Amino acid sequence: MEVSRLSVARILQIALKAGRVTRRYPREPPLLTPEFRGAIRVDPTKCWGCGACVNVCPPNALTLTSKDKTATLEYFVGRCIFCGMCAEVCPANAITITKEFELSSTSIEDLKSRVVHRLVRCSSCGEVIGTEAELRAVIKSSPISEEYMVLCSKCRKLKFGKAAMLGRGGSGD
Repeated sequence: MEVSRLSVARILQIALKAGRVTRRYPREPPLLTPEFRGAIRVDPTKCWGCGACVNVCPPNALTLTSKDKTATLEYFVGRCIFCGMCAEVCPANAITITKEFELSSTSIEDLKSRVVHRLVRCSSCGEVIGTEAELRAVIKSSPISEEYMVLCSKCRKLKFGKAAMLGRGGSGD
């Protein structure tokens, strides 16, 4: 019993010398290092809807769903582990990692954010090619004419094959 009293007295002596070592959050701002990663933000003006972020997200906090004429990228912060892999792979640099960590809410819908894209379909067969934003980005950086860009890969091969046959004197049929 006597040993524990000495230990407690020694601990109190050290604590009184050191003073307060914790922050009085929320009265004082929290100490956030430059390496701190909080919730992500998806810029809808930059996002293509390509799904690269969805493919690398370990906890599936990002999902991409397609319905009729739209594709929706949804971020659910409740599943996010704040690894930042999505921001690393985004080809459009549309994802940024914030310092935001106060993420509690009384509504689950407050923990979700969505970016909706319009889908582009093949002008020949109607198969989904991608999103409008993705197609615009590809057109900017590709030497392929827009005539071929609105075709799925199968129809593009068919059309190119027919054009090649016509160029060689074939009938194209």
